[in-house]
Amino acid sequence: MGFPGDKNAFFMALTHFGTGLMSSILSFYYVKLFLDVYRISQWWFHFAQAVYLIWNAVNDPLFAYWQDNSNMVVFRSRRHSIMYGAPLFALSFLFFWFPWREYSDHDWLCGLHLTVALCCYDSLFTFVLLAHCALYTEISSSSSSSSGMEYRLTLTRYSKAASVVSSFSLTAVQFVSDGLENYRVFQMSCVLIAVLAWLFMYISGANIKADEGCNNSNGKITVSAMDKKRDSQTDRSNEESFFALPYQQLREVMTTDFVAFVATNFLQTLHMTYTTSFMVIFADQLIPEGDISDVTRKLIYGSSSVLPTIVVLAFSFIVSRYGYHAVIKWTYVTNIVIASMMLYIGQRHTWLLAVFLLVDICISGFVFSFFNLPLSDIIDKDKKRYNRKAPLSSTVFGYNALLTKPAQSVAPMVVVAVLDGYGYGSLKAEGLGEEQQLILSGAIFNVVCLFPVVLSLCSIYTWSKFTIRDSHVGNVKTAECKAE
Repeated sequence: MGFPGDKNAFFMALTHFGTGLMSSILSFYYVKLFLDVYRISQWWFHFAQAVYLIWNAVNDPLFAYWQDNSNMVVFRSRRHSIMYGAPLFALSFLFFWFPWREYSDHDWLCGLHLTVALCCYDSLFTFVLLAHCALYTEISSSSSSSSGMEYRLTLTRYSKAASVVSSFSLTAVQFVSDGLENYRVFQMSCVLIAVLAWLFMYISGANIKADEGCNNSNGKITVSAMDKKRDSQTDRSNEESFFALPYQQLREVMTTDFVAFVATNFLQTLHMTYTTSFMVIFADQLIPEGDISDVTRKLIYGSSSVLPTIVVLAFSFIVSRYGYHAVIKWTYVTNIVIASMMLYIGQRHTWLLAVFLLVDICISGFVFSFFNLPLSDIIDKDKKRYNRKAPLSSTVFGYNALLTKPAQSVAPMVVVAVLDGYGYGSLKAEGLGEEQQLILSGAIFNVVCLFPVVLSLCSIYTWSKFTIRDSHVGNVKTAECKAE
């Protein structure tokens, strides 16, 4: 009996599943853990984020250059990168949850711990996910499907289905650890999740087929045709200087469409990081304990990682019909309307506020989930323009990350600076008076409502400069059938 569904898309989704197991927990808990449990100082928090910002930007083009131009198998083969990077990736996830000693308030070692953990995690995240993103483009470009766009939507649906399942790891951990109250159980849960993530990513890397003939009859991974094409490009590139080739490639990919996409992606990354990292802090401050039960609060926190992927699966057919450009633009408009309405209604209606927080995180996740589509179109356009034998997939993804990943550090730095400016740092250390607490709550509410409005307005402008808008044309009927 044959494999149900698309076998290659299934194994591609396993990498997404393993990553999702870890990333949903990390993004939700690490800021709260270091601010509220470890009691890191504001200076050390900003220092760690600044170092992370620099390294986060530098390592992406570095790994991208190696993966597209190196002769080493672990870099050259996308599948080897996933397989061999998986155990180290899982180990780096555990760095956050085990303190190096019993931390005192504002302990310098706590700051060093956060700095090392962020840099190690991002290095392995980049190494594995760059290879995965490159496969996303290369598999869909060489697919026998009637449309590369359609197959990319298929890969996206499989990945989002994997994300729905993996996101329940956050809900499970939220309940078994009682929201970090039982920290030993939380640590053991993270160890189990790391092992599972490693296992699924290894299976993914071992079974993905980039093109025909990439596996031999014994099931061992061999050099694929795409790898051989990259080798021929690498041989020519070795004749050029180490610095000249990356500079030349950067000039070639730095088109108007790429700049417009990167600007929009930077703003979207700001929004995503802000919603995932601070939702629990915002909700704890704006929604009193008496307004909703403890179980309901845990369900809300847990569903914040599940609902965005369900929304993507439910509405992906719209992208097939109208194209990702129009869908993304009107999603930004919707976000502006909803956030403005919440600002007008006010923070007293806590149930509406809870729903708004979930809607905001769903909208940011929905838009972000389709950003591989325009980036893949940019890669395809670059390949045709310069008549390349193999696409510069990792290079384009790497330069995109170089310019957008700093947003992952900027968002926490800006929000923490605003919160501390209104007394959030003093709240955990010595408490606040009733008047100061009201001022802090008002500031948080304004951030919650105005941040999405400002980012969406800027995103509408930058996204209007993106000119690739018709990659879905001619395949609407096929897309609708697959979506059903």
